[in-house]
Amino acid sequence: MAQPKFITKKYDPATAPPPYPRIHPKTLAAKSSRRIVDLALPKRRLLLETMKLAATKNMKATVSDLLVKVRKSRYQRYRVFCNARQEREAKKKRKRMAKLRRALTKPEDWQRHMRVLERLAAPKVAMKPKKKKRIKKKKWRPVNMERVDWLALPLIREIPKFRDTFEVEPRALTYKITKRMERLAARRKQPEIPMRTPGAVSPAAMKAIASERIIVLAKPVQRPAGRETDLREDAFIVSPTALKARCSRRLKKLAVPKTYPKPTFKRQKTRAARKR
Repeated sequence: MAQPKFITKKYDPATAPPPYPRIHPKTLAAKSSRRIVDLALPKRRLLLETMKLAATKNMKATVSDLLVKVRKSRYQRYRVFCNARQEREAKKKRKRMAKLRRALTKPEDWQRHMRVLERLAAPKVAMKPKKKKRIKKKKWRPVNMERVDWLALPLIREIPKFRDTFEVEPRALTYKITKRMERLAARRKQPEIPMRTPGAVSPAAMKAIASERIIVLAKPVQRPAGRETDLREDAFIVSPTALKARCSRRLKKLAVPKTYPKPTFKRQKTRAARKR
């Protein structure tokens, strides 16, 4: 019997592909590690803000449980340990600096201390050993006596021909100057500047109108007569703010003149003294 050209099959849900991708059963049965659980916890700051806004007891209990988990997580404990270690190091540094300040009271002591620290902090650069150059031995070859005799001869110099100073080269007689060379050879015409009469006033100055500011600046300063009051009348009166001023410790320290240590000369032992 003849078979039909097209067959219409009925829909079978058993043979149809699933609507979602297949997940491995081990993936579904997997348990999160302790690290993932700790990283999944919310920030402590957000939990504290949520605790303030919590209205019900269940919500407060849930937030408090999360706070306990955050406090017991290893990352939180590690952060506490790091902060405590930093505080201990800072405290040791403060004690060390306090001892240094008590020991180094003068500014030159501090300068010497900083120079020593810079010298100790500089990296040690080891000098690389110099490589010895290998001397290449020349191969032996027989002596060419003809070349030695030729090199032993004195130099023979030819006397140069003297040139006539008034002789013109034949190329100069047949040379034709170009238009550009003619233009470059022509002398430029400089504008004639009229000579200025000494003591004469320019016409621009005759027409200028002085402003009020220029008139004020042109007038001399009026000061009271007298030697002591050349600049002001109360030249020898101290201001009340200067009378009430108090000198600070810093100004007292800066006002003290610097004292430099006296140079000590060590006697050098002579050779005769060393032999004895």
